[in-house]
Amino acid sequence: MVDLERRVVVADGLEVREIAADGRATPRLVGYAAVFNSLSENLPSDKGTFREVIRPGAFRDTLAKGADVRLLINHEGLPLARTKSGTMRLAEDARGLKMEADLDPDDPDAKAVLGKIKRGDLSQMSFGFVTRADHWRQESGGLVRDLLGVDLLDVSVVTYPAYQATDVAARSLAQHLAQTLPEAPQAGLPVDVAMDRLTVAESLRAVSTRPNAGMAAAARDGLRLHEAGRSGDGLKPETVRRAGIISRREALTTDHVIEMAAWFERHAVDRRPGWDKAGEETPGYTAWQLWGGDAGRDWSKAKAEAIKAERS
Repeated sequence: MVDLERRVVVADGLEVREIAADGRATPRLVGYAAVFNSLSENLPSDKGTFREVIRPGAFRDTLAKGADVRLLINHEGLPLARTKSGTMRLAEDARGLKMEADLDPDDPDAKAVLGKIKRGDLSQMSFGFVTRADHWRQESGGLVRDLLGVDLLDVSVVTYPAYQATDVAARSLAQHLAQTLPEAPQAGLPVDVAMDRLTVAESLRAVSTRPNAGMAAAARDGLRLHEAGRSGDGLKPETVRRAGIISRREALTTDHVIEMAAWFERHAVDRRPGWDKAGEETPGYTAWQLWGGDAGRDWSKAKAEAIKAERS
């Protein structure tokens, strides 16, 4: 069984270029599938949360060994390009893992993706990997995992960011804490025992920032209204991106929780009778739902107070 993990990068450099090949224009997709030295958002698992940094050199060995990597859409389906066929090229540079892929202009999947990238509707990439070397460290904001070496499996253009902390990451975290918690023997603990201790340790050392079901339902409603054109012109793309995180009940960063509480406090005055009337929902109501609705207001206020108390 392969312990597959996936991570997402906001690929602000993702672009489509046209090149001449075989006497016709061929679309080339260029971007970064991973960015070095950038601290991720909180990665959730049932054993706690942590943040992650991809370090330079993480892909060096897998690329040197000629990893056969596919370019996919949302990590599924037939490949748009592949390193083995020479239609995709991957290389490390100072910024991260750079990707260039020559797409088939007659491929209907490629046509659909290219149009959405050109419009800016798709702008993020993800990569699937197996960890070969990592390092855990404690910072003021919590535990951080440095990815030092991976086996690369695929890169993918994705609709929504989905930071997935799989069992293998949780096991690595458990093994680290088993050797660092005061009550644990220095020789380490069995993984199942360490996982139990990790659950307790994380509950004591950090406030859970995983959205509740009510917030997720409100965020999904907000995304529906946004797609229906009810969000107006002033909505920030970041609000929509974060609504996706809330809708999937993925852990938020503590800074985002505090920002959320402040946003609800500022915009409480926007509530008006009838602002949620079916078919006539106001942009203010849509934004309110995108931030998690009434459930998000109550949740963020309580969580922000707890986070500030924990920091003091």
